[in-house]
Amino acid sequence: MGAGRHIGLESYIDQSLIQMPSDLVTEKILFFTPGPTYVHPRILRALSRPVEPHSYRGFIHKYRAVLDKLKRLFKAEGEVFLLAGSGTLAQEIMVANAVKPRDKVLCLVTGFFSSRFKDIVERVGGIPKVVEKLNGRGFTGRDVERLIKKGGFKAITVAHVETSTGVTSYINEIGEVASKYGVKLLVDAVASLGAMEVKCDEWGVTIYGSCSQKGIGAPPGCALIAISKQFLEELEARDDGISTFYGDLKGWLSVVRNPENYYSTQPISMVYALNEALDMMFEEGLERRFKRHKIIAEAVRAAVRAAGLRVFAKKGFEANTVTVIVKPNGLDDSKLRSEMEMLGVTIARGSGPFKQTTFRIGHMGWITPTDTLAMISALELTLEKIGFKPKHSMTKTAMETFKSNLY
Repeated sequence: MGAGRHIGLESYIDQSLIQMPSDLVTEKILFFTPGPTYVHPRILRALSRPVEPHSYRGFIHKYRAVLDKLKRLFKAEGEVFLLAGSGTLAQEIMVANAVKPRDKVLCLVTGFFSSRFKDIVERVGGIPKVVEKLNGRGFTGRDVERLIKKGGFKAITVAHVETSTGVTSYINEIGEVASKYGVKLLVDAVASLGAMEVKCDEWGVTIYGSCSQKGIGAPPGCALIAISKQFLEELEARDDGISTFYGDLKGWLSVVRNPENYYSTQPISMVYALNEALDMMFEEGLERRFKRHKIIAEAVRAAVRAAGLRVFAKKGFEANTVTVIVKPNGLDDSKLRSEMEMLGVTIARGSGPFKQTTFRIGHMGWITPTDTLAMISALELTLEKIGFKPKHSMTKTAMETFKSNLY
């Protein structure tokens, strides 16, 4: 990745409307945001295929292949579902299919996105019990067992990675507790799938929900769902309807088992893109891919701490896909982000209740160590420019982290 080549837009763009000088207008910017993430040219080329009818034999073959690859990625023994939508739709589908009216649901909240489960549970008639951890720590099995022992819960909702805080929870431990007490576990894997390990049945997860535009590195447009073998049996036996037609997983079962069947029109071009992205992931190798994300995350966090800045997530709870940084007094992160964009690098502002107090660096998908060094160098230069002097060299620290882990 680099600055890219010019695309000749200078004469078509009113220069007063853009912040970059005209000679930096390129077809490639380094996006270090929590999503959508950078889309590799191979995936973009897959999008350019002629659109085929969802009943066309070639598309049916491609759709079936994508479902098989997603099962490998989710490590699901039940079924996987691909619907036109986003991570928000995935959250709704999980709740709509697993929570019945008057069910008590334990909603574990570590930030803005996991907090939305409360509203979704209420809309299907469930009774949410919200427990928050907004101090940089995620949930462990011990935390959840203490809460579950109070009894009466039918389901648990939790985000594997909370995108607004960069905090991860221990899904393997939580799943063990949920299985022990016979409670359904609904996991938001929006910011982990494709970049961190997820295991559906082995970890005791009932339903995973995710999307295409983060760790997988495809464009936005697909809501991805995986269900356990146990929940599949429950779904097949269900004889009552749910509140949503489009998101009714039982209605989609006939399609995922035989894509020649029809339930709703598929996002044809996104299936092509997702197929290419999944092929690239398996070519890289999942273990190698997860290790790459871990090393990059460690380099980013080391650089941030070397500067004298604080990572919001406590040690042991940091996500390998996004780092959230607490703004020191006097730091104008709007100016910081604007100046970095002048260098061709984009990072993100804070989110939810932490919008005013943090800024975020996403590092998932097709980001490489070289890209990361470029981003950190731009961040270091920009911090100095706007009046914040890093205590130690951020770039050198990141390089040392890579050197000790890559060679």
